Amino acid sequence: MRAPIERRPPYGLAIWCAITLLLALLVYATPARLTRSTDLMPLLPLITLFIWSTIRPYFIPPIVIFVVGLLQDLLTGGAMGIWALSYLLALTIMRVRKEDATTREMGPLWFRFVATAAIAVIFAWLAGSLANGHPAPVQPMAIEAAASILMFPLIALLSVRKRQSRGAFS
Repeated sequence: MRAPIERRPPYGLAIWCAITLLLALLVYATPARLTRSTDLMPLLPLITLFIWSTIRPYFIPPIVIFVVGLLQDLLTGGAMGIWALSYLLALTIMRVRKEDATTREMGPLWFRFVATAAIAVIFAWLAGSLANGHPAPVQPMAIEAAASILMFPLIALLSVRKRQSRGAFS
């Protein structure tokens, strides 16, 4: 008989966490690199960080958030540190709310993601505008934020369903 999920070593999940973060970064960055344009994609790294921060917060310490943001800046050719700092700021602010930390209902979870995405995108826009010396275009950032917010429930439901089928939340 297999040990309950809570008692199994978390190595497999930690590896899966790393793989999903790398896949999210690659899927996010590939269209922009292949076409040499600014294709607007949902912020898949932010969605993945948020989901893992909710499911297994100890897999996503601040250094992981910062490194994922730096890798996103590196892969997309953006100013270094903008997404790293915006992700770190947004996820740190949203982690402060301890009373919501254990909720896994879609409504409150989606609301927390909307707030997280808004903080991250607004901070990234401000930092990008300061780095460029002039205001960055608002429309691409707004479209990415809206796409992320609309895609989040689908990705979250898929990840929660997979975990529920294994009995993780029961």
